[in-house]
Amino acid sequence: MIRHSRILDILYFSAFAYGIIELVLLLALRISSRMRDLAARVTARPFFVATIYVVLFTIVTAILDFPLSYYAGYVVPHQFKLTGQTFPAWFWDETKGLMIGIIAAVLLIPAALLVIRKFRRWWLGLWLASIPLTVLIVVIVPVVVDPVFNKFEPLKDQVLKQKLLDEAARAGIEGSRVYQVDKSRQTHQMNAYVTGLGPTKRIVMWDTLLAKMNQDEVLAVMGHEMGHYVLLHVWQGVAASIIGSFFVLFLAQRVYEWGIARWGARWRVAGRGDPASLPWLLIIISTISFLGAPVENGISRYFEHQADVFGLELTHLNDAMATSFIKFAEDSKVNPNPSTFIEIWRYSHPSLGHRIDFVLQYKPWDQGKPNELWRSATSSSERRMPRSRAMQSAAAAPRATVPGPTPAPAPTR
Repeated sequence: MIRHSRILDILYFSAFAYGIIELVLLLALRISSRMRDLAARVTARPFFVATIYVVLFTIVTAILDFPLSYYAGYVVPHQFKLTGQTFPAWFWDETKGLMIGIIAAVLLIPAALLVIRKFRRWWLGLWLASIPLTVLIVVIVPVVVDPVFNKFEPLKDQVLKQKLLDEAARAGIEGSRVYQVDKSRQTHQMNAYVTGLGPTKRIVMWDTLLAKMNQDEVLAVMGHEMGHYVLLHVWQGVAASIIGSFFVLFLAQRVYEWGIARWGARWRVAGRGDPASLPWLLIIISTISFLGAPVENGISRYFEHQADVFGLELTHLNDAMATSFIKFAEDSKVNPNPSTFIEIWRYSHPSLGHRIDFVLQYKPWDQGKPNELWRSATSSSERRMPRSRAMQSAAAAPRATVPGPTPAPAPTR
């Protein structure tokens, strides 16, 4: 567990450095400007030049990223027996991800470059456009993107389903949707998460989790997920993403234009909005995001702790939640006691050692104390939502139960 976690930590920081070096070389060796020139030979219209450039850029960076992606995504999981997926199946998943990435890049980046080229305060235009886009992405990913990789279907175990529906009713969730997904195609690890907004909001359990945990452990894990659901963590994550992008884009414009003025001629970048400048913009945004990771993960850990509290107050399954965390640690080969630095910078969840200690001792009901977050259905109108300022800065990603570090950043994607 410790050795695997150390490899993941090294890969995280190495992947960031590798991605930045890759982008710098695309600029310094004028590969980026050559791709733009190649696109310009096909069409003279700037928007379509940008579109062709984006396709070339995405393919080139995917090829350059492949050695690291192969080691991190295929070699290491097989080395630690975390997957039985064959190379062709893994490569096909990677190819599907690349195709989705190209489609998304073609739809978004040429339009963003047009805004950068046309408007002096382009950061504000991009930020305003990002607000509905962020909501749209969270809504459509569960029903459009996720099914490309796996099959999602309603929970099959009818006995467990009824227990989960009863648990959801006690949590104050009406019309809840619980899905199982065939993640055993890709991994032996376990997970569950809440994702989506409005009509696409759902709780998802991997089939590996259903196979390896007993009913009490599943109910404990789902109590945690229902906490995310009831406490509106996905909505708060969307709000946080919007707030974060405001500051990122504000700072990015200043650094971007300073760099173009200083090195643009050397890179053969004509000016702001030139497609050849895309690597420079990605360097800036990736670096800001990397340096902001401790803040983002710290807020995420706060949310995860809240979900633990809610789940315990809802179920009183302290021992089952603790044993589920032990299974998560052993199953995913995650170090339960990382260094303080690694936990602060890398972990989106509190470390397992801390979580196990907490869930074994948190029993306010034994001391006659009121619950902190969950109220029974009879007093649902009095359910107290947390008001901490930190709750306004959650990540917009799905709230996963499985503890551990965040994945390595991918600046070029």
